[in-house]
Amino acid sequence: MQIKIKSLHYIYPETNFSLDIPDLTLSPGLICLVGQNGSGKSTLLKLLADLLPAGDAIKADGQALSEYLASGRLSKIAYAFQDPNDQLFNSSVEKELAWSMKQAKLPEAEIARRTEAALKEFGLAEFRDLNPYDLSLSGKKLLTIASALVLDPEVCLLDEPLMSLDYPGRCLVTRLLKKRLARGKTVIMITHDMDWLAENCQEVYAMSQGQLVYHGPVHQLFSDQELLGRLGLLPAKTWQLSQLIGLKPEVLSLKQTGLLAKIS
Repeated sequence: MQIKIKSLHYIYPETNFSLDIPDLTLSPGLICLVGQNGSGKSTLLKLLADLLPAGDAIKADGQALSEYLASGRLSKIAYAFQDPNDQLFNSSVEKELAWSMKQAKLPEAEIARRTEAALKEFGLAEFRDLNPYDLSLSGKKLLTIASALVLDPEVCLLDEPLMSLDYPGRCLVTRLLKKRLARGKTVIMITHDMDWLAENCQEVYAMSQGQLVYHGPVHQLFSDQELLGRLGLLPAKTWQLSQLIGLKPEVLSLKQTGLLAKIS
């Protein structure tokens, strides 16, 4: 699915905040949004999910977003909230995973199959009968992401999916997102984790005061100290380290060829 934004303007009632994006095309793949809190990232995600009205300013495969989502919505675009407490409402982990599939009217056998697969894939099988609110914060976060992905949507919108995850959870989510990206899916996510960004993203979109102020390679963003200052961001730790020890060009991650050899 290709998403095109043209003359997008949104104002929250009774506030001074406005989001303005003149022109933007989002193609399948990994799309990362960065910026300070209040810069418009979550607002853009909610507009892309049709949770806020965008009129004809957002089109998916040539159709106005609301028209495109009029049928089969849950298999086209899924959304995972930043705070799991804003999303979870069923009485058990198993029922939470099955809920969207029931709304999509999948056959019971298929719902059972997908639920079981998701429980195993996200390491939640032993908690199937537990109330979601009795999970750890990391477990709740995994459940919200699993619920968003269980219908295998074309586009998955994730608001800070790595926040509150422990290290195994971060590795698990990263691996599962990469599996979906390898199948041509789209993942649009917000992150404040510059180390993860450097490790996993080639390009990045940066927002400030409701506007898209940068789109390009991650290393160019990290090289622009003035822009980083305006965005309130620091580059990845590996980038900072390579600057301290005088490596040129700077490196984004430890996976980059030759870094460990140069340090030693």
